[in-house]
Amino acid sequence: MIKVNNPSPKKLISILNKDPLQQASILHYTGTMWGVGARLSAISTINRINELKQRRGAGMIVLVPNIMWFEEENIPVPDKIHTLMQQYFPGNLSIAFTVDDPRFEHVAVNGKVAFRVPQDPLLRLFIELLNEPIVSTSVNYSNLPAENDVARLEKIFGSWFDFALYPPKRVIQDGATASTLVEYFSKKEGGIEDLKCLREGSVPFYEVKESFSRPLVMFVCTANICRSPIAEKLFAKMIREQNLKLDTDSSGLLEGGHMISLYSMQLLMQQGVLEAQEHVSKQITPEMVAKSWLVLTMEERQRDFLRQANPATGHKILTLNEITGFTGDIADPHGSDIENYRKTYAIIEERLNILINKIKKDEIKLFKERK
Repeated sequence: MIKVNNPSPKKLISILNKDPLQQASILHYTGTMWGVGARLSAISTINRINELKQRRGAGMIVLVPNIMWFEEENIPVPDKIHTLMQQYFPGNLSIAFTVDDPRFEHVAVNGKVAFRVPQDPLLRLFIELLNEPIVSTSVNYSNLPAENDVARLEKIFGSWFDFALYPPKRVIQDGATASTLVEYFSKKEGGIEDLKCLREGSVPFYEVKESFSRPLVMFVCTANICRSPIAEKLFAKMIREQNLKLDTDSSGLLEGGHMISLYSMQLLMQQGVLEAQEHVSKQITPEMVAKSWLVLTMEERQRDFLRQANPATGHKILTLNEITGFTGDIADPHGSDIENYRKTYAIIEERLNILINKIKKDEIKLFKERK
């Protein structure tokens, strides 16, 4: 077994130039557990892995480097699945849907292929440099727990691997955490679009189902008492009026527990948004980011702070200005008079109208994976 420990991109390129691992069995770390796999095209190796695991040709997860890969490879993705991908990729959710492409026949189950963009950035780079997806399955014998202790893994299963890619030790978790695996059913299959849970892992299925039915748009400002409540309450009113199946929420970077600012509440209530008086601020958490399809901040520094805190899903964290084609920040009116609040309110309302139109035209793609 050839072992490579946390290689630099330059070293990894050099290794793959010498040996492209065409038929190699590959030990890899997804970000939550160890896996054994091979290039998608290495059918004989995939069959050998199934034999080693003592299982009968069940489908494997296909790991791809990023969301853009589907468009680049002309793999049609249903709109609602694309929205889930935007929310959860990279991450620990695998999604199976119908793929009519002969490259995937040997890993498909009833014509459906399960895909995931893995959490580990080194693995994503590795897949990108291979210029081909790898198929992945847990390191274990069929129906036994997955092995995640590196020393035991090498001792018991070392003969399974031709090549081993090791990430930095600091990122390896103590226990194995499987991905949640869901299957997508189109309207042609069951009359309505739906999801079925095939395996519940670290991502709760109820959360995935909620996101599938009603993707959540989260608005964020500093204290969650002026701008983000205006944006969230206005947006909720707009989507109700236009019958869009979305959910809304708002939060701030600071500790919560405070009422909405007086002028924000007055302006919202003048528009018939009576629930504004019930708003209590809250502080955003990683769990709230994970549950959101879009996280829209009022300022670039808020966006950058959240991207740094949530690097794997930074692609879905943008400013409200940015997603609607503007630059700069929406200034905080806190401490000023009501006229200044009205100006802020009007800017937010204008941006939200643009956002609504972009959503209705399916123009929220989020293909670019931000660093």
